[in-house]
Amino acid sequence: MKDNIPLAVAYYLNGTNFRMSAEKLMSTLELDSDGRPTRLTAIPLYFLATHAAELFLKAALLKRGFDELDLKKYDYRHNLNSLLSELQKKEVSVTDASVATINGLSGLHEKHALRYTVLVDDGNKTYWPPLSSVFSMLDELLLLTRIST
Repeated sequence: MKDNIPLAVAYYLNGTNFRMSAEKLMSTLELDSDGRPTRLTAIPLYFLATHAAELFLKAALLKRGFDELDLKKYDYRHNLNSLLSELQKKEVSVTDASVATINGLSGLHEKHALRYTVLVDDGNKTYWPPLSSVFSMLDELLLLTRIST
């Protein structure tokens, strides 16, 4: 079996950098009473956060023996829901709040909408979770990158 730990650590470190960058952006944003940004300048923050989530999910899977080549398959590439599902199949528990946040953001991340088309009116309302939910989810996923969890 291939040793996935070095790659998992790389994903973990990159995810941490994306999370820290998102946190830096958060400090510049105005939030409404629900903790959601009031301006479109928050789009890069959501992109950074979803990419951090992807990297943390992949690191957690790699540390639990998931094959690196499988992570590159279409079903898992940029698909937060599929990555989360695989992690849960390994009997790793994730809170309902984090699952809901991931479910809400997965489509935006998978379709690269946060990078390209989130401002295009496709008739669907974009899900913008409160930032406290986003960072809570990221912190939980970060902890799941530990093998003992």
